[in-house]
Amino acid sequence: MTLYSIALFLHVVGALLLFVTITVEGVALRQLHRALTTESAQGAAVLLRLNRMVGPLSAIGVLIPGLYMTATNWGLVAWIVVALVSWAVIAVLGAVNGIRILALERSQALLTGIRNPIFLISWLTRVGIAVAVVFLMTVKPGAIGAVLAILIGAASGAALGTALSKVRPTPGSDGRHEEEGHVA
Repeated sequence: MTLYSIALFLHVVGALLLFVTITVEGVALRQLHRALTTESAQGAAVLLRLNRMVGPLSAIGVLIPGLYMTATNWGLVAWIVVALVSWAVIAVLGAVNGIRILALERSQALLTGIRNPIFLISWLTRVGIAVAVVFLMTVKPGAIGAVLAILIGAASGAALGTALSKVRPTPGSDGRHEEEGHVA
C-alpha cells in the first residue's frame, strides 16, 4: 500500500459521494416539484440539508487526493486541468442551486419557486458534466478530446433539462400529478 493508492481510494470515494449528492438533489427536486403542500415538501428539504453536509465532504474527497496525485504522479496534463475546471463548475452550479433553494425556503416561496426550470436544467447539466469527468478519468484524452467530452456532457444535460422542463405536471383530481394534455 502506497500513499498514491490511498489517495486514489479517497479520490474515488469522493467521486462516489459527488454522485450520491447529485442523486439526492435530483430526488429532492422531484419531491419538491410534486409537493402540493408545505408539509409534503419537508422531506425534500431534509434531503437538501443532508446535501449541505455531504457536498463539501465529497468536494474535499475529490480535490485533496486529486491534487496530491496530480502533484506526485501526473502533473498538469490536459484531461486533469479540464477535470479540475469541470469540478469547479459542478461545485459552483450546485452551490448556486442550493443557495437559491434555501432563499426560496426562507421566503416561503419554495412550492412555487421550485418550478423554475433553471433548477432542473442546472441539475442535469451537472450530471452530464460529472459523467463526462468519469470519461476523462478513464480514457485520459488530450486537450481537445477532454474539452469536447465536457462540452458534450454539459450540452446533453442542459438539453435534456430544457426538454423535460417543457413537460409541465398539473395536479390531478386525486392529488397526484399528470402530464398536461394527457388523459389518465
